[in-house]
Amino acid sequence: MSDQQTPPSPDPEGPPAARRAQGAGRRGPGQRADLTRRKILDAAAQLDPRAVTLQAVASALGVDRKAVSYYVSGRDELLALLGAEALATQLKDLVVPGGDWREAIRVFAAGCRDALLQERSLGLYVKHLAGGALLKPAEGMVRVLLDAGFDDETAGRTLSLVTAVANEAARAQLLSDQFGQHPSQAEILRVLAESPETELTELRRILPDLHVMEAGRLDFELDVIIAGLDNWLGRPHDSAP
Repeated sequence: MSDQQTPPSPDPEGPPAARRAQGAGRRGPGQRADLTRRKILDAAAQLDPRAVTLQAVASALGVDRKAVSYYVSGRDELLALLGAEALATQLKDLVVPGGDWREAIRVFAAGCRDALLQERSLGLYVKHLAGGALLKPAEGMVRVLLDAGFDDETAGRTLSLVTAVANEAARAQLLSDQFGQHPSQAEILRVLAESPETELTELRRILPDLHVMEAGRLDFELDVIIAGLDNWLGRPHDSAP
C-alpha cells in the first residue's frame, strides 16, 4: 500500500472566492427580475393610504407578498416613502423670499407645515423633513440668513430648528384632527383627573384651552426663534481666527 495521499478532487464550482463572485449577481429569496421599488410605490400610490399594506400592494401587482417585502420592510416604511414623495411634490414650488430674513424663516416654516398638512394621513409617517425637494427652499433661507450677518454655524442650526418646529407643528395638528385632541394632551388630562384637585392648579387652568393655543403654535414658536436670533445679531461675537 502506498503512503502517498490521493490529492483532493477539484471543486467543480471553483474555489470559494470564485463561487462568491459568481453568486454576486444572483437574486435573493423573493426577489423578482421584473419588480422594482418604483413599481411598488406606484402601485401603493393608487390605494387609499388607510388600505395600504404589503399584501394589498402585492395583490395589485399580482406578485407574492415576499417579493414586495424584499424591497420594502413593512407598511410603515412604505407609507413613509409615499409621504416623502408626496411631500416633494408639495415643496417643489416653495420659493423663499430674499431680503428680510425674518420673513424668509416664516415663509419656509409655513410652507413645510402646509405641505405636511396637505398630505393628511401620509404626513404622519414622514418622520423628518428632508430630501431633494426641500433643498432649494432651504438653500434660499440659508442664503438670506448669511446675507443678514449670521455665521455658517448659526444659519445651519437655524435651518435645523425651524424645520423641526414646522414638522412638529404639522404632526400635532394631524394627530389632533385624527383623534379629536393630541394624544399627549388626553393623557395629561387623564392624570390630572386622577390627581387631587388642590394639586397642579395652574395646569388645570390652562390645559383645557390647549387646543385653542395649538392654532397659533407655529407663529408663537417662530416669534420666539426670531426674537432669539435678533438678540444674537445684536450682541458682539468673536471673529473666527
